[in-house]
Amino acid sequence: MSGVNRPLSRMRKLETKEALFRTRKRILKYLVLGFLKQEGYLNTADTFASEAALTDEYTLCDNIDLDIILQDYCSYYLIRFNKQPQFCRKVDEQPVRRPQTRKTRQEVVVEKVDPEPDLPGTFTVTKLLKDNLLANAEAPISALERKPIAGYLSGISQEKKQIVELLYQDIIRPSGVSWDDVKGLTAAKSILMESVVYPVRFPEVFTGLLEPWRAVLLHGPPGTGKTMLARAVAGESGCTFFNITCSTVVNKWRGESEKIVKVLFDMASYYAPSIIFVDEAESLAAARGAGEHEASRRLRAQLLADVDGVVRRDGVVFLLVTSNIPWEIDSAMLRRLEKRIYIPLPDFKTRVELFKSFLSSKSIELVPNVDFEELSAKTEGYSGSDVKLVCKEALMANVRKKFPNMGGKGQPNRKDKLSLSDILTAIERTKPISKNLARKHEEWQKEMGST
Repeated sequence: MSGVNRPLSRMRKLETKEALFRTRKRILKYLVLGFLKQEGYLNTADTFASEAALTDEYTLCDNIDLDIILQDYCSYYLIRFNKQPQFCRKVDEQPVRRPQTRKTRQEVVVEKVDPEPDLPGTFTVTKLLKDNLLANAEAPISALERKPIAGYLSGISQEKKQIVELLYQDIIRPSGVSWDDVKGLTAAKSILMESVVYPVRFPEVFTGLLEPWRAVLLHGPPGTGKTMLARAVAGESGCTFFNITCSTVVNKWRGESEKIVKVLFDMASYYAPSIIFVDEAESLAAARGAGEHEASRRLRAQLLADVDGVVRRDGVVFLLVTSNIPWEIDSAMLRRLEKRIYIPLPDFKTRVELFKSFLSSKSIELVPNVDFEELSAKTEGYSGSDVKLVCKEALMANVRKKFPNMGGKGQPNRKDKLSLSDILTAIERTKPISKNLARKHEEWQKEMGST
């Protein structure tokens, strides 16, 4: 009986292996079909489905596509071999001959197979990938594209994985804001360039004592462009940008806030070069007081230790914080904020540029003899946000006149006409809120600033 059972067992193994092979081929076909439809090659997808005899019996599962599988494989290959895999080569190049390490498919290879055929856990997919992974230094590939999150999650505990998924949602992509969109603030731009952009482009220069600045504070009255500068840094530097708020870091459970801060800086190091942006820094690093809660002290202590602690992290991790009341920030945190830059109210020339920027739209027609310098002279003490509100109020006043005659539908291609009197009326109705705060920020900058 044993002699009869042995061929039957071998036949079952071969049938199981053949079923697994057919399942793998079917998965590959449906992955390719889904990728073609996702990229918009509908005619090609129909032709491929017809030639491959694909039916509606199977469909791809949620969150499964060829691009994600390729990223996971690249991450695995980079971790194992410390280099990116090469999927294609130019036709005129000679292939690199490697010693044969595996037998051909025609020969039967005996291996352990699960008795129940199921979908394979992992499989290799190839894709035509251009040689832009290591080339094109002018537009480098971001760390988010080079390092999928799966590579970081593979080496941490289950408890930290939930924190990583939470922080991953706070990573923002370049917003399209450039330095030219920020009017004025030349000194702040230059310091941010030497703090973030230049260390990424010329890492060989910023070594030893000349290491990059670790943290920068932007302080000034509300509406002066601090957040706009942060958006410009995110768009111009090419760094991974973490937009951190209190709702992300502060947690009601004991010890969770400190873990979130630690994982945040570890993720920033993994995705380096990276920027951690914290708006309203006094909410997370307020000055010590007698009635302070223990959770606030622990959170601040963890933040201080990660900004400037014993552990040195790889890559450039830059902390960018903003504040409207910097005198309420803890002194130990101020010491770690190596550059403390005052973002003042826009001067006369900057306000002229702001009015030109806001009122130069194609949908706005200015009545002749609108003098931007006159508008700038009448808005002394206005912030950039206040100037924007003035322009918005002037346009809204013009639209209010048209509401009774608009009928049921609006006019999508309308052109609003603005006169000097409309804008002057809007200036009278819009009062600045930051004018009285400028002097206090100037005094604090003279005492505590570092530019």
